[in-house]
Formats: sequence, structure tokens, C-alpha cells
Amino acid sequence: MTNVAICIKTYKELPEWDEFVESHPQGSIFHSSSMIRVEESTKQHAPYAIGAVDSNGAICAALVAVRVSTLDGLGSQLSTRSLMYAEPIALDSEIGRLGILSLIQRHDEDMFRKALFSEVRPNFSNSVAANSLIQCGYERCGYLNYELAINRSETDLFRNMSPKRRNNVRSAIRRGVSVKELELPDGIETLYRLISTSYKRSKVPLADSSLFYSVANHLDADRVRLLVAYCDGEPVSAACFLAYKERVVCWYAGTLRIPGVHSMTLVFWEAIKRFSQDGYSVFDLAGAGWEGEEYGPGKFKSKFGGTETNHGRYRKVYSPWKLMAANTAYQLIRRLDIYPGPTSFKQ
Repeated sequence: MTNVAICIKTYKELPEWDEFVESHPQGSIFHSSSMIRVEESTKQHAPYAIGAVDSNGAICAALVAVRVSTLDGLGSQLSTRSLMYAEPIALDSEIGRLGILSLIQRHDEDMFRKALFSEVRPNFSNSVAANSLIQCGYERCGYLNYELAINRSETDLFRNMSPKRRNNVRSAIRRGVSVKELELPDGIETLYRLISTSYKRSKVPLADSSLFYSVANHLDADRVRLLVAYCDGEPVSAACFLAYKERVVCWYAGTLRIPGVHSMTLVFWEAIKRFSQDGYSVFDLAGAGWEGEEYGPGKFKSKFGGTETNHGRYRKVYSPWKLMAANTAYQLIRRLDIYPGPTSFKQ
């Protein structure tokens, strides 16, 4: 098997790409050709999607990364990173493992001078990719998340939340908060305004609004859902969810902080209910922070009754001195409240 030839092709050269992703148990919306086209149409995003093909011409592994920059021109050298929003996927076989190793190596060769680092954000713990990433020099850092099984009754889902979250839901309803589903692209302006408020409050940069318009243009309507909470007639919280196979991902969310108005809790509860009714099985709360660190959104997400996971994140730094300079610049940007800037880089 060691002499088997592996051919690497781009996703556009592989008409069976989506069939491979759809049939793979860990294939996600972030591997799909539709989401790759979303990234192609997003400002300062450059997708990198390659597949490994065996001697019979069949796909045995696939990798999707996005080269993301938050600064143009010379500043891009200190703000560009390669992100995999889902781990590479492969057949659970010797040819699959050879294919995934070849893809990671090719990715790193191509990104070495184009990005500060590469980061892989797995959705599963039992990934075929894990050993290959370590073999290729990636370091695993603990990263938490919560996943909620929603293939059960509304009564069970509500009872499974913490008492505080249940009280938050009741309080929001008494306060007159209501949740509406907005169509894309009409609701993007409202969504982006609210998530911009949250990101600015946290002093972290946000993707360009073209990302959300690209989603409206390239994803099927049943793959994306936008829920907005209103209080006294004004939008106060919003979240955008992506759905694929049995899984729902809370993709982006933002809220105004109004004392005594638990609008974001109600948005999440409505999303959980609606996706459960539509037959989905897993509600992925999409990140609860680095292991061992206090993280407010993680604490919020922990109260909906999900199971804590630690799939980790895998990181490979291509230029340590540039990364050090980027971290220094980012901290200065945060202190001066100047945007945009590179995201926070955990060493």
C-alpha cells in the first residue's frame, strides 16, 4: 500500500465532491461546495479546497481551509491565517490515511508563506485526521463546546435546561419579547448590526458583511435560518444558524445588552424548538472557549442542557516572529479601540 499513488485535485476538478462529503459521517456544511463558493465570494476570504484521489480515480480524503485576512496591503502579512472550520475528512482505511496526510502536507506547503499559522477546528473527537495533524507538526490545544441532542420532545428539551435559563425564557416572554424568522438577504442588515455591536463590545474583528450576502446567494434556503428577537418593536438579538444533514450549527449571534431583557436566551430556545420539530438531531453551540479559561459566551451556552465536548483545536505556526508581532499589534489595537485588526492568537 505504501507504493499507492495519490493524486491531489481541487474541488472544482472533482464532480463527486459533494457526494463524498454527504456520505462521510463527519462531512459538514463547511466541506460542501456551496460553502466553498460562499467563501469565494467573501471579501478578504480565499478558500482552499483539495481532495486526494486514489489510483481508481475515487476520492479518499478532502480538506477545506479558508485563508482569512482582516487587513489589506502590507498589513495582510500580520493578519492572515488559514482556518479549517471542520477537520479534514477521509476514508477510515490505509488509503484514506495516506490521502489525508498528503492533503495536510500540501496545504502546509502552500500556506507556509501566505499565512501566519493554520488552525483546525474539529467537530468530532474520533477524527481520522487527528494523528495526521500531529504527525505534520500541529499542536493540539483544549477547546470546549456544548452539543445538545434535540431529537426529543419540547417538554424534555425545556426541562433539560438549567433553572436559570428556563426562568430567562419565561421572563423574556412576560417582557413581551418575540422572535421572528427573517428571510435572507432581507434580514442581513439587522443581523449584521447586532453582531457588530457584540463583536465591538468584545473588541474582536468581524467578517465583512459580504459573507452573509454570499450565504444568501449560494446556500439553499433550508440550509440557513435567521432568527431575530424584538422588544418594544425593535430588534435586540439575532442569530444565524446553518443546518446540514442531522446537525445544526449556531454560526453567528449578536445582542444588545438590555438589563432584565433575556432576548438571546429566547432566540436560542426558539431555535432549539424549531430545529427539533424539523427533525434535526444535534444542536451545536459552536464554541465555549479555551480549556481552563473563563469565557462568558461559554458559560451562557453551558446552561441549555448540552453535553460538554473537548474536540480541541490544532495549531501550526508558520512564522513565530510574525505571529509575535501580530499579537503585539492586536493588543495595541484593542487598547486604542481601533478596528479592524487581526484576531486574538492563543499561543
